[in-house]
Amino acid sequence: MTSVLLTRAGRCRGTVVEGVQRYLGIPYAAAPVGERRLRGPQPLAPWAGELDATQPRAASLQTLAGNQTWLNEPLALQNEDCLHLNVWAPDPRGRAPVLVWLHGGQTRNGHGAAPGIDGTALARHGVVVVTINYRLGALGGLAHPLLHDEATGTCANWGLQDKLAALRWVHAHIEAFGGDPTRVTLAGQSSGGANAALIAQHRLAAGCYARVITQSPPLFRPPMFVDLDAAAEYTEAFAQSLGVTVPGLRDVDGRALQRAEHAFAYAPETTARMGRPRTAPVRDGVLLTHWTYDAPPPGLPLLAGWTRSESDFWFALQDGQGRTINPQRAPQTPEELRQRVQGLVGLHYVFAVPPAADTVIAAYGGDAEPAAAWRWIYTDLAFRAPVMHLLHRNAAAGEATWGYEFAHPIVSAAGGSPHATDVPFVFGTHGHPHFAGKIGDAAAAAATSAAMQRAWAAFVRGEDLADLAAPWPAWDPASPRLMRFGDAGRRAAVAPDRPAGLGLWPAYTQPAASRP
Repeated sequence: MTSVLLTRAGRCRGTVVEGVQRYLGIPYAAAPVGERRLRGPQPLAPWAGELDATQPRAASLQTLAGNQTWLNEPLALQNEDCLHLNVWAPDPRGRAPVLVWLHGGQTRNGHGAAPGIDGTALARHGVVVVTINYRLGALGGLAHPLLHDEATGTCANWGLQDKLAALRWVHAHIEAFGGDPTRVTLAGQSSGGANAALIAQHRLAAGCYARVITQSPPLFRPPMFVDLDAAAEYTEAFAQSLGVTVPGLRDVDGRALQRAEHAFAYAPETTARMGRPRTAPVRDGVLLTHWTYDAPPPGLPLLAGWTRSESDFWFALQDGQGRTINPQRAPQTPEELRQRVQGLVGLHYVFAVPPAADTVIAAYGGDAEPAAAWRWIYTDLAFRAPVMHLLHRNAAAGEATWGYEFAHPIVSAAGGSPHATDVPFVFGTHGHPHFAGKIGDAAAAAATSAAMQRAWAAFVRGEDLADLAAPWPAWDPASPRLMRFGDAGRRAAVAPDRPAGLGLWPAYTQPAASRP
């Protein structure tokens, strides 16, 4: 069954699926190709005739492999022309709250029509769901003063600017789909969650969203992310590897550019010299002036959290057929653990008095098997502690703030709850063929998913989560409690566990007034 809407951008023809109207592949900005490559997104003129929005359009160019395939199916259609969004609407005649979702994937993978973020189930809770594509990898993240865009005054963060353009499009057009532009929740997971936080903290596209959800965001400072000078050095070196100038990157074939930068980013000589790829987000001094730790809190109602064993995504993940897809190996000996912990602390805890590796290991059970200790150290320092810091500061600013932990065990991580595995539970897509064999017991997954969908929809609607059937207490920096979503829909309001480990990271986990 088809459905046609008249929007301010033009007529749009979608489909009706399970009682939800679905419009896929709607362009929200001009195609970022040719002279528009490596520049800010440009406005799109209204289209003539009737837009066919019955099928998704191309994802951004990307290289999908390894653990990124857990959440994303192989992509049949990729293109540099990728600035499209998707809308699921429960009733175009209504005025429902809106969820705008930014997918994760290290700003290098993913797309808005991935099976895990199909909005049908959430829309049945009375929420308009919007997912977007944005430029990834080289096309979304290369940065250099010589790439200066006269129209926007920027020279970096093209993918971030795409997200802002999508938010402005939603604000201008969502009423035609039955959405309320004054009740938009900006949400995302992993790099999408980090971008949601950065957008809110810098008040970018202010007025286009009123609430924020950030799931397992990497909320780091340098050296994990970089300033413009370091990003420019990376871009120059990449251009030299292709035998072109920095502005000449705009003239290289798009697919060739994406593939070459991916190979360059992970080449041993590049990682030895520069470490992680120095692409978006970049603290450019125009859009981004602070990293998440240093920027003001979002200053809006916030729901944020993590998965119980985030690190399993990198160190203990399988594809559902028993094949290992984790890209890294956990430490196997005490000495290897000590060296890896020392490196992790140097990368993630860049404060005045970082704890010694031996102190960290002792706090997490000095006689524990190395891989087991590493699992919790990595999870806490890379995700749990920084997210607690964001929760502390937003609550201290007087905003309604809720924390959560996703603890539903999945079979493809030997009963762990890895990074990204909460996504199909929030969207109710856990039964999709891409996930069913990797998640495990269908009835248990359905119960957990139902509980999470009800809670997320209540937050998007603006309700007090303390009034849910299973009351969810607001975050209190002095005595924090979070909602743990466990197996088969079990929920419990609990204090964060592993306190001995969390106590090692006071710059993250203690309210500012109580820090030494």
